[in-house]
Amino acid sequence: MEGVGLRTEEEREGNMEKHMVVCPYCGTGCKFNLLVENEKVVGAEPLMGLTNEGELCLKGWSGYDFINDTKILTPRLLHPMMRTSRSKPFQRVSWDTALDYVAEKLTAIKEKYGPDAIMTTGSSRGTGNESNLAMQRFARACLGTNNVDNCART
Repeated sequence: MEGVGLRTEEEREGNMEKHMVVCPYCGTGCKFNLLVENEKVVGAEPLMGLTNEGELCLKGWSGYDFINDTKILTPRLLHPMMRTSRSKPFQRVSWDTALDYVAEKLTAIKEKYGPDAIMTTGSSRGTGNESNLAMQRFARACLGTNNVDNCART
């Protein structure tokens, strides 16, 4: 595995952009920099924080790799995609088509079974804690449910 620990300080300082983030993998809240080179996340660098004291666990050191995996996330991060059945591949659709479909399905469930028939869950492998906050606000304010969870809870 190519990791930031294998690079010299000079190599890291070259074209590297540093973006301070809070690790989303658990509820501890470790601080670190994501190292970005040519618009691609290439490493992690621990920062001094109350919880991590300049250290990172295995997930913190290497958990960023999924961001660059085109088979997992990249196509779906750029464009909404849908499929008509599980046996067919995903097809690119417009944002209006995707959002209309989701709104229609959620409205039908809410009307038939009530708001607590819907649950939302966030992910540690997402874009960060801010997206999880937006998700729980959507659940509570728009859907009317407190059924909110996240795999990062402790």
